[in-house]
Amino acid sequence: MDLFPEGDNEKLKLSFIDCHQSECDFYNKLAPILDIPIPKAHKTVKWIINKQEGCVHMEDLTLRGKCLLFYENINLTQVKCMIRYLAHMHKNVLCADPKTWKGEYLKRSKGLFDALDMFNASVDGFLDKCKHKGMQF
Repeated sequence: MDLFPEGDNEKLKLSFIDCHQSECDFYNKLAPILDIPIPKAHKTVKWIINKQEGCVHMEDLTLRGKCLLFYENINLTQVKCMIRYLAHMHKNVLCADPKTWKGEYLKRSKGLFDALDMFNASVDGFLDKCKHKGMQF
């Protein structure tokens, strides 16, 4: 199956592939040294244009995960816990061999923004359909 048929933006295709590779690298290289709660990635498959589609096979988070809705909030204890995890994660990365991370991820830092451009054109149509046109979010 060709996810990007003829005529689609080459830059967009490469941005998606780059985002996928960043996710694979995160689970394969960084996740093992972070020592924080992270979903288990059972296997990652590199996305190679015109050869193979990429994949990140992860654990099912249905019973462990939670999505916060826009109007929900978290309490101070949860904020402090999150800050502790972030500090611990950053400490572990900075104490790890710099070859693991240094210079590897900044070059990909704009890939998601490139990919988001394709969604801008669909926002007005979506808001029209859900009767939210003109509302501020």
